[in-house]
Amino acid sequence: MLPMQTNSSLTTGARIAHRGNPHASMNPLDALLVPPTLVKRALDDLHDIASEIRAVRAGVAALHAEVRAARAGIELLDELLVGTKVAVEPLSAQIAHMELQLEGLAAEMAPIRNLEPIRRGIEPLEQSMVSVRESVDELEPMIADLDRKIREIDPKLDEMQESIEPIGDLAEKIPGNRRRRD
Repeated sequence: MLPMQTNSSLTTGARIAHRGNPHASMNPLDALLVPPTLVKRALDDLHDIASEIRAVRAGVAALHAEVRAARAGIELLDELLVGTKVAVEPLSAQIAHMELQLEGLAAEMAPIRNLEPIRRGIEPLEQSMVSVRESVDELEPMIADLDRKIREIDPKLDEMQESIEPIGDLAEKIPGNRRRRD
């Protein structure tokens, strides 16, 4: 068989001979038709090959367009990446500043961790505070009564002072008195 020839492209006589029948003879007319048939079949095969090449070319062109689109997308991503990098760079300093603030906040919040022991220490004092409040409540009327009595005594002391002043003046005039008015 020729390289471009298939079983279906053989002539009838050649097909019979090809099938393994050595006694079959070839038709002389078939021999005359073989070269034009071979040429026609070769042209058909060339046409099929050309069609396949066109299909491959169309596929390659489509792939080429996709590669161009992918490159354009990658270039856009590169631009976006540069923009993102520029936008992200200041974040490092901001994060460092926030970390310092958080450390300061942690130091400020450290006493809060001690609240539970403080609460346990204060809770027993609550009963004592109630007792103190009750005592203060009892003292308030007593203080009010004392204040009223002091107000009553003040005018009397003023009267007594007026009466005692002449005696104080005489006491200053007594010889040997160490306190004298200037």
